[in-house]
Amino acid sequence: MILKNILKIMTILPLLATFSHGAPLEFVQSMKYETNYDVAIKKAKADKKQVILVLSSSSCPWCRKMENKTLKDSSVDKIIKEHFIPLTLDKDKDSYPQKFEPEYVPTVLFIDPKKENYFTQSVGYKNIDKFKDSLDEAIEDVKRLGL
Repeated sequence: MILKNILKIMTILPLLATFSHGAPLEFVQSMKYETNYDVAIKKAKADKKQVILVLSSSSCPWCRKMENKTLKDSSVDKIIKEHFIPLTLDKDKDSYPQKFEPEYVPTVLFIDPKKENYFTQSVGYKNIDKFKDSLDEAIEDVKRLGL
């Protein structure tokens, strides 16, 4: 009985460690997303880009689907990296301005690093085509607003 409980714990611990951040460590490392709000803002200012903030939580299956099916897509990643500084944060654990607190996850905010306000958002899981539409709209907003 004790051995069974130990085996259960040993099975669960690696899973918990994987999800200690909103996005699994593998996603953050492989996609090279920032995980610190202040660092992303500074980079965006230096690179004259906007920040794309992906807010998720460790217990959100739709967040994992968004990461694995949509954000990992090479065509989506290319658009993101060309126009934005990508940042992923856990809404429950990471530090970021409270004004960005989402009602639902995943939530993607497009942030002007100069004013530190978001100018558009995408709420909920989006497949590749729908998310590309959101990216196109954000890029058009950047041009229209002169950001």
